Amino acid sequence: MKVTNQLTIVASVIFALSFPDNLWSQASPTAAIDTTTALPKPRKLDIFPAISYSPETKLTLGAIGIKYFDFRKNDLETPLSQLEFFAVYTTAKQLLVEGRWEFFTSQNQWRTRGEAIYNHYTDRDYGLGNDASMLIAQVSDGNQFDTLNYLLFKADRLKFSPVVLRKIAPNLHLGVQTDLEYMFNYEPVPDSHHFLNSDSSRLTDLPISGLRSGAGLQLLYDTRDFVANPIHGSLVEVNGLVYTKWLGSDYQYSRFLVDARHYVNTFSNQTLAMRGMVSFQQSDDAIPMRGLSRTNGHKLIRGYFRGTYQDNNMVAFESEYRFPFWKEGSPSKLWQVWKRLGLVAFLSGAQTFHQLDEFAFDRFNLAAGGGLRILFNQSSRVNIRIDYAFGLAKNSDGPGNRQRGLYFFLAEAF
Repeated sequence: MKVTNQLTIVASVIFALSFPDNLWSQASPTAAIDTTTALPKPRKLDIFPAISYSPETKLTLGAIGIKYFDFRKNDLETPLSQLEFFAVYTTAKQLLVEGRWEFFTSQNQWRTRGEAIYNHYTDRDYGLGNDASMLIAQVSDGNQFDTLNYLLFKADRLKFSPVVLRKIAPNLHLGVQTDLEYMFNYEPVPDSHHFLNSDSSRLTDLPISGLRSGAGLQLLYDTRDFVANPIHGSLVEVNGLVYTKWLGSDYQYSRFLVDARHYVNTFSNQTLAMRGMVSFQQSDDAIPMRGLSRTNGHKLIRGYFRGTYQDNNMVAFESEYRFPFWKEGSPSKLWQVWKRLGLVAFLSGAQTFHQLDEFAFDRFNLAAGGGLRILFNQSSRVNIRIDYAFGLAKNSDGPGNRQRGLYFFLAEAF
């Protein structure tokens, strides 16, 4: 969850740190285990409160957690299945309920992954492009009160995107996927607004409401040692989807996306994490905002609001160095809170473009930042992550201003 100008997340952090140490005293996942006997019984649930405040949401109350499922049948090589969930309500009458899952059967023969989301939330429309240069003046009661490079709006959002995969070779899965998203009850937040430059009127040309319904294939190569927080290994995900009216979609277009990640165990349990992503959309008609290639947010290019840069196509990269203070299997008697902490530093960038000839290496919008990690579950290596990031693009928050963001979530960004 992105929380710009966050005033407090102290309550949640104190809650997490206040658990007795035996909550984290699971057997080390790298320790030797006799596979002729039953696997150690895994934890069933990790949950903690999400308490925060920001000008956009006001006071936020809810919960973040992970539910674990064991379908391995004593197969040590198969990861533990998990469901991440996030549910909050704000005093600004906003509701977010989100679930993301990754389930594995024995011998990793089948796996399913995906997300289910309901949002009643305020969002931003930055229009198309790689420069966030469209300026508007919001007007309330006849008085201009703010100049922004986006149009604020409210909408309800339903999304369901399951994937079912079958193992076809070691570490390689192929399967089918669907993507359903319905945006409704669209309403601009200000009473009225007017445009401050000639291009800004294009903000209202970008469709938002309606149903996107698509289906396609996914090819997945995965050698990560841990799903939530790898030390080493790779993941390459290739997606091809077609959105068409015969599936009920209000929009027709095709999408191709490649997400490649690689993790290097540099020293002890430290990790260099690297990611590259390309996304291409093809259509003869307008593509709705949520169907575009969109950068930024808590999962991709932290430091900018999600959708600050959006267009038909995108190229993005991320690099992150993870430096945990704790060590698996260590008999250390250090202060129990200290040995659960870690630090990260990251650099990332992305650019969006409408046509391939618009791509250029000097058009990347860069971001950088760092953060704190609190080990929440040693057996699955799940961390609480608290990141602060700066968008380095000069005009991302209006003329001469840069965006920045504080992020508080469970599990790593990638």
